[in-house]
Amino acid sequence: MRNACTMSEYNRLKSMLLDMQPKGLKNGGKSQQRDMEEKRARVDTMFKYLDVDQDGRLVSGELEKISMKEHLEDSLLECTMQDLLRYDDYNNDGHLSLHEFYTAFHGQLSDIAWPASGF
Repeated sequence: MRNACTMSEYNRLKSMLLDMQPKGLKNGGKSQQRDMEEKRARVDTMFKYLDVDQDGRLVSGELEKISMKEHLEDSLLECTMQDLLRYDDYNNDGHLSLHEFYTAFHGQLSDIAWPASGF
């Protein structure tokens, strides 16, 4: 098991995961609001994809399954999908909620219009 996951490597993993998500059509006249909505939709899509059993939370087993399915363990990164739990399970309940997932990707998408409910 890898244990050399630095914050820099972890940010690279999150950027790689985000890049794997489908991007909207390129539109030169896209408004900033539309761009933020598109970025938020990418995070939503990623959460739904990773949430294999669709129970609204990401657990270790789901992250492991996706990592194997996408062959992410073969990447050159020092971090694994399990590091999402290590770094972003803020209440230490063993899973990531959608709120924690939004928070995890806030740095990559700092201009996302987060929902009014406090995400």
